[in-house]
Amino acid sequence: MADPTIQKGITYAEREAGEMKLDLYLPEREDPPLVVYVHGGGWIAETRSNIPDPEQYAAEWGCAIASVSYRLQEAPEGAAVEEMYDPANPTPRGTFPDHFVDVKAGIRWLRAHADEYGYDADQIAAWGSSAGGHLALLAGVVDDVTDLGDAFADEVEKTVAPNESSAVQAVVSWYGAADFRLVEDESEGAQESEGLIPLLLGGPQSEHPERWAQASPVTHVTPESPPALLMHGRKDEVVDVEHSHRFFDALEGAGVDAVFYELHDLNHVWVESVEDIESERVAMDLLAADPTHAQSVYEATHVEDGGSPEPLFVDLPPAGPEAIRRFLERTIE
Repeated sequence: MADPTIQKGITYAEREAGEMKLDLYLPEREDPPLVVYVHGGGWIAETRSNIPDPEQYAAEWGCAIASVSYRLQEAPEGAAVEEMYDPANPTPRGTFPDHFVDVKAGIRWLRAHADEYGYDADQIAAWGSSAGGHLALLAGVVDDVTDLGDAFADEVEKTVAPNESSAVQAVVSWYGAADFRLVEDESEGAQESEGLIPLLLGGPQSEHPERWAQASPVTHVTPESPPALLMHGRKDEVVDVEHSHRFFDALEGAGVDAVFYELHDLNHVWVESVEDIESERVAMDLLAADPTHAQSVYEATHVEDGGSPEPLFVDLPPAGPEAIRRFLERTIE
């Protein structure tokens, strides 16, 4: 298996806060489909290098993989999320919905430059983990960044490849936040994990209900939403597994094909205890460990009148790289 071609630090947008960049991994294959990866880190931390081995999976899946940076959340001095904030992180910062604006800009830029780099711009999947899972889900169900909602109408603008589509044809989410309305209003002096969402969305839900709803991917699901592969730990203490349950139920209700893996004994980033969390760089190895983790798999397959079922998976593999490979093969090949 040939090693992919790697191009790092490609600038896709110039922002007032700095350059937004992406890394591109191209398998030795003509016009491969493209996977856009969105890293986790609570919308406030980490970089685009926080990704499961992109060289390995670009080669094994036969997909180009682009890991995109997005503006990270700015945190005022004394904010409850101070421990997550790394002033040495070189990624430019902003405020939501800048994160989403950048992910969509990256997708449009990648479409505009497909011929230059040699991948199929018509076949794009978004894959994200945790905060990146939220942004990937949102990128899947909101075709155009300007459709995010009235609460954000004055905060979204298309300046990068504005004539290109930013729609995606499939979504993979690892423990992504899908419905912020599950998070209770927080009081002043909240703990780090509790104060993050109000910071992200400009205040408590009681004061900004439209922002909390419209930033939630589940509220944008329609029958035209792309198929999704969801993976989430039942014991997740950072992003409750109910987020993925709600998103899966919304897709099923809208007639959209989806597969949801619920890992029984796993916490966030596929660890057993949040104290053991490292990064997404090692997450795939934890997910695909031997023996196979106990898991429940839910599949929603929809059939038109007079048609026959065409499930996303003929035989369901356990959660891990093979499941993702088969999903991508079924949806963007």
